[in-house]
Amino acid sequence: MGTLIKKFRKIESHFILILALFFNISQALSKEEFALNEDINTTDLVYESPEQMLVKSLVEISEGKLDKALETIDNLIKKTPNFKLAYLIQGDLLLAHTKQINGIGDEYLGGKKEEIENFKNEAKVRIERYLNNLNLQNEPKIFAQLSEKDRYLFYVDVISSRLYLYENINGKISYTDDYYISIGKNGFGKQYEGDKKTPIGVYFIGKKIKESLSDFYGGRAYPLSYPNEIDTKNKRKGSGIWLHGTPKQTYSRAPLASDGCIVLSNPDLMKLSSILENYNIPIIISFHSLRDLESINKNLIEKKLALVKTLETWRKNWEDQDTDNYLKFYSKNFFSKKDNFESWALRKKVIQSLKPKVSIDISEISFFDYPNIENEIVLVEFLQDYKSPSINNKMNKRQYWINENNDWRILYEGSS
Repeated sequence: MGTLIKKFRKIESHFILILALFFNISQALSKEEFALNEDINTTDLVYESPEQMLVKSLVEISEGKLDKALETIDNLIKKTPNFKLAYLIQGDLLLAHTKQINGIGDEYLGGKKEEIENFKNEAKVRIERYLNNLNLQNEPKIFAQLSEKDRYLFYVDVISSRLYLYENINGKISYTDDYYISIGKNGFGKQYEGDKKTPIGVYFIGKKIKESLSDFYGGRAYPLSYPNEIDTKNKRKGSGIWLHGTPKQTYSRAPLASDGCIVLSNPDLMKLSSILENYNIPIIISFHSLRDLESINKNLIEKKLALVKTLETWRKNWEDQDTDNYLKFYSKNFFSKKDNFESWALRKKVIQSLKPKVSIDISEISFFDYPNIENEIVLVEFLQDYKSPSINNKMNKRQYWINENNDWRILYEGSS
């Protein structure tokens, strides 16, 4: 991908004009980004995926090589005969040999204005992926840590219609691949059943649905753990948010097309199928792009260390039965399945007043930035080993920590 990005950066400024005309995405481009450095030979690059072939055709269009672009699109259609956007470009390229065209699909508008706009939007987000100057080989600025038991992490950028796959390599979050996706028809920020929006938050991908599915889902679907504890607290309704494929006759859908699910092409979903067999993969669905995170999380290492240190201090205060300092780690807005802050504090004071000798160990710590407009929230999970004179218990613990006035406080606590 790096070679492809470098190539885009060397293309003449007329690329801007042609793409603006052909795809109406001039807002995404700037002349300064496309200064000519040398002639580019598109045949030197290897394009394997349908999306890469689509991008290759656009490069060839920008260079005025309409015959080459048509050949690339023809090969793309042979390889992926259900890629509807490719057919539209093919038709425009054929028309371009006989007349001037003013924009993608303009000759086919008629009663299909919405469909053509969907194609334009799909083309826009696909091409922007390759114009985005991100060094994906660097560790991403995602405020997250994977424990040794977590092999993978998905990050969904709903604005850019992109799903990023990361792998845990020796404790480092490492980029593996990324994919075009569709989200809800009405965008993101799900609030209630039937609003056709995709939820924002941290979820976990469940096991493949075994029941027979209609062709609409592409034959494969994986449920997401929506609604989570934060959703329930905020009275967000609905269910059945899945990661699934497309009908056989459709390679991909528009960026905003689902009833709230995250939709991949069937080939992309098949590529991920072996990974998705790993149960309970975390998925962060966010309105922040990876570029946004570079400015939001400039001091990422320090932020991670501060959270881990706070978690350890909380553990130590609990183990020491230092009730007053222990309870300072809980937000006044704290909730659990059966407690608010007042009832939680009262119960803990009663238990800890007896000063039982306890041993508390936490391991397999993972945490994930929870996209939120107001206070910063992080979902934390760990294995808790609790020993006392009367109890010997191991459990998987889940907490949500909220940043209140630059201090981390526990907003929720329960088993996971």
